[in-house]
Amino acid sequence: MAPGDKPGEVMRAIEVIGSISCVLLGAYPMVLLLTRWFEKPLMSVGKVLNMNNIAAAGMVATLANNIPMFGMMKQMDTRGKVINCAFAVSAAFALGDHLGFAAANMNAMIFPMIVGKLIGGVTAIGVGDDAGAKRRRDRD
Repeated sequence: MAPGDKPGEVMRAIEVIGSISCVLLGAYPMVLLLTRWFEKPLMSVGKVLNMNNIAAAGMVATLANNIPMFGMMKQMDTRGKVINCAFAVSAAFALGDHLGFAAANMNAMIFPMIVGKLIGGVTAIGVGDDAGAKRRRDRD
């Protein structure tokens, strides 16, 4: 402890970090299982949003952490890249880091945090899609 620190603050920080780590331990396998179990629904989402399957899986990965999604970008089509980046602005970490933080600090905020991040992500997809459509029209 540094001079002036209150006793217990360091331990509280370590407790929060440990909680986030425990959530992430389960988040990555969850993303893997979701992409395997729900391959057909993900393909449907990809078709609805007019992007490839890798881009649809990237959106699921973003819910835990956006770093795996960025690793998948080289396999995504252009539209999928735009949609994934837009979705990641608000929805990233909803079932990963931010869930762990909310669980460690205020359990009552878990549901509102997840809903808010998902609504923001879906809204961002609409805005990103609209901006992309305008850019394509201007280019043509």
